[in-house]
Amino acid sequence: MCGFIGWFQSKGPLGQGRRAQLSEALKLITHRGPDDGSEAVGGESEGLGWYMGFRRLAIQDLSPAGRQPMQFGGGRYTLTFNGEIYNHHDLRHAELKDAALSSTGDTVVLGTLLAQRAPAQVLSLLRGMFAFAWWDEQEESLVAARDHFGIKPLYYVEVDGALFLSSEIKVMRKLLGDRATVSQAALAQYFRWGSIQGPDTMLEGVRSLPPGHLLRWKQGKLSVERYFIPQWPGKEAWVTDPTEARKLVRNGITESVRAHLISDVPVGVFLSGGLDSTLMAAIMREQGMTGIQAFSIGYEENAGVPDESDTASRTAAFLGCKFTRERLTADGLFDKLDGYLGSLDQPTGDALNTWLVSQVAAKDVKVTLSGLGADEWFGGYNYHRLINLALRVPAHATFGKVAGPLVKLAEKFLPAGVQGHKSWKALSYASGAAGTELAAMHAHARTIFNRSEIAALLTCPEAKVDAISLRNDLRDTLISKLSERAPDAWLHQLLLLETETYLANTLLRDNDVTSMAHSLELRVPLVDREIFTLAGRIAPEAKLNMQGGKRILREAFADLLPEWIARDTAKKTFTLPLMKWMRQPRWKDRIMDTLTSRTARDRGWLDAVEVDRHLKRYYTATVDDKRAWRLSQTVWLMFVLESWAKR
Repeated sequence: MCGFIGWFQSKGPLGQGRRAQLSEALKLITHRGPDDGSEAVGGESEGLGWYMGFRRLAIQDLSPAGRQPMQFGGGRYTLTFNGEIYNHHDLRHAELKDAALSSTGDTVVLGTLLAQRAPAQVLSLLRGMFAFAWWDEQEESLVAARDHFGIKPLYYVEVDGALFLSSEIKVMRKLLGDRATVSQAALAQYFRWGSIQGPDTMLEGVRSLPPGHLLRWKQGKLSVERYFIPQWPGKEAWVTDPTEARKLVRNGITESVRAHLISDVPVGVFLSGGLDSTLMAAIMREQGMTGIQAFSIGYEENAGVPDESDTASRTAAFLGCKFTRERLTADGLFDKLDGYLGSLDQPTGDALNTWLVSQVAAKDVKVTLSGLGADEWFGGYNYHRLINLALRVPAHATFGKVAGPLVKLAEKFLPAGVQGHKSWKALSYASGAAGTELAAMHAHARTIFNRSEIAALLTCPEAKVDAISLRNDLRDTLISKLSERAPDAWLHQLLLLETETYLANTLLRDNDVTSMAHSLELRVPLVDREIFTLAGRIAPEAKLNMQGGKRILREAFADLLPEWIARDTAKKTFTLPLMKWMRQPRWKDRIMDTLTSRTARDRGWLDAVEVDRHLKRYYTATVDDKRAWRLSQTVWLMFVLESWAKR
């Protein structure tokens, strides 16, 4: 895993000034590749100027033979590639058995295939996480692509008659200077969802290449096309025999973990008190690994939320792992704030926990596995059960048109502790207050600031808020095609919504940025093409019922799991105790100073009266456990945004 930037001009040579500027910009992503850095340049004196810069985190083929940018075809082609191709050994033997390859790593396999075949053909062969740029000097053309689900990032912008690519937006922000203006649509999305929704980014004109897409550029003409569409077959593909279904899941996930262990450096694992990370560690042990290094974080004081690290420690002992954890205090976490905020590529509300555990793991390993993805494809979130409940209400859609508005009205007068209670949440879904259509219920579950709150905060009409925060081509197309892409069940349609929104735009993006901030490669065996296909063959009732989700995972791996994990069907959410700690004096002073400063008020992004109202709501409330999550999260989002803006 690494990082790269690229600059491709539509006319004229590169020039020494531009090259020097790009070389400086490359330094901004040194954290993504501290082991090595290199550049390739063309057209400095004649022809079309181009630049490709690369920072390397050496994971496979640690020798100089694995350096990038890597050239092919006698110098005709140049490749920069961020990520891992987990089936590169298979491709080497099946597709390139007669080729003389100069490296034992995956980059040379990818480049050799691209030199021989059309990009779409190559992409169909790849199993992995990746973003790459492929320059053809002879045709003066570029192809760039991103993996199927968006594990690895790639951003682009057209500027000064050129195309600029980067693994992180901070490079573009630096290069654009005063032209790097903030998008109001991105602000609305950020407050609604807790993250910006691709292909938008925080900066006007800067785009995220969507998952499963490739980009073509030649002499100033840019096109983007989709090469992979996540979709599941109908009921005819379900494996209905329970024994066979468990066997299929067991074999498929075990094989994916095995594939994700390919590395020339040690691989560790993030371990919490839940099922998903325990599965990763248990399968690693089953694959014959010994001395597995497992990493976690916990709390040294009463934090108002459960500390999962004690369960993680017990699980690590059961599995024979070497366990490392850091216990946090409010003061200790406060002292880490500047490091965290400085690492953010874009503002987000959901990344601090991964940044913290990555900091712990990076002291001992370069690579870790994470159980991320199980909830999105096997029905693990608590609100999935609430929707299941709602859809059992007779004539839910009709009933919701009457009851829903009444419940919404009543909610406005309830204290935060009641609004955040699980019983009230259940009533919201059952009554239709959370929506009567699947897309609306999904949006309700993921919404932090509601429409009227965003309109007031950004001083724009409510109708515009929906247009810029809910509507984009990717989401609109998905919603219109849900019954085609998942024709068998509402749950699978919901999981596709999760896949293309929360998974891609929050979890995967945040996990990449926050792990790479510590030069740590984070791998997600459950976000994999083969696992996605497998998930579509498992019937919804084998995943989710009213007792809980991910049932098939517990059943398929029951013999590997400790009893306290196998029998615990409650969804574990690693929640940092910000709702309590942000009220402590040091935290409160910094948050208030940041959000009420003259700089913040002069910036004018947020309405000062609304900012003060949200601050007052949080700091005068008495609830400091998980029921207060939304109260604290509204303040946290504003604080993170302003801290990002100041940097």
